[in-house]
Amino acid sequence: MSNAPVSEITTLSDQAIDWVIRLRAGNAGEQERRAVAEWQNRSPSHRRAFAEAEQLWLDMGEGWSVTDLPIPAQAMGRRYSRPVWRGLAAAAVALALVLPFSGLGDRWFSDYYTAVGEQKTVTLADGSQVLLNTDTALTVTYSDTGRKLILKHGQALFKVAADRKRPFEVATDTVVVKALGTVFEVLQQDHAARITVQEHAVGVKGLHAPDYPPDARIQEGQQAVYSAANGLQAAVAADPQQSAAWQRGKLVFKNQALADVVAELDRYFPGKTVISDAKLAALRVSGVFPLADRAATLAMLQQILAVKISQITPWLTVLHG
Repeated sequence: MSNAPVSEITTLSDQAIDWVIRLRAGNAGEQERRAVAEWQNRSPSHRRAFAEAEQLWLDMGEGWSVTDLPIPAQAMGRRYSRPVWRGLAAAAVALALVLPFSGLGDRWFSDYYTAVGEQKTVTLADGSQVLLNTDTALTVTYSDTGRKLILKHGQALFKVAADRKRPFEVATDTVVVKALGTVFEVLQQDHAARITVQEHAVGVKGLHAPDYPPDARIQEGQQAVYSAANGLQAAVAADPQQSAAWQRGKLVFKNQALADVVAELDRYFPGKTVISDAKLAALRVSGVFPLADRAATLAMLQQILAVKISQITPWLTVLHG
């Protein structure tokens, strides 16, 4: 058992995990290997932290059986057991490995993309404008007969330049949306897409459908979801303050479950936020949250709901009572 302060142990554990990730990524050079060897040789505590981080990596491939890891300082006094912290530590390492590479395939084969937390406005060849939200990838193909865009993942707002000879269509993995006017938004979800129309209207059809059904339209001020399983659901009135808030760098929630709020916020910040139990996840949240400041957002949640927040690593945050 180490006699070092918990804060020191936590710092060493985080650093050791970073070193293991860098070495296991497959592109570490001799300079990095010398640097990690020098880091380990600083003290027995450094060597112990690195050995534990390596063992954690190995155990992930064998049912996530994790060796004892130091408990983070901010977790001391919490009611979580050590096995729970082991699981959280393993999850943190997995997130650190997966998150930097998630969506890379879409990025490589896309014309435009944004990273997590990034927004970008692009002007297309015809003068149309697209505002890409966080973690979004888009391809564009223009021809003499049409303008076809593929939203590979994420969310985008389209301001369409008029061109009657070339229809403007946006496809996801489940649906194709055709502009019948000017401004609309598409959010790619799991095997579904949420479509919001700000101006005029859009036509909607299944990804492989030959034509647009005449009654499958979403009008200005409406929002609807299209899923592969259920087709186009009935359109509802969109709350412009809420649905367009992301375009102003904010998110607006009105009496929504904490689980849904956290899932939406996680789209804008690196890492993962975990809620400790179902009762807490069901708490209702209303408020306006800034997208540019994760710390401020978490502080607001803490104040609104009187929840406790533990930052396990830069990639894992836990909300608990």
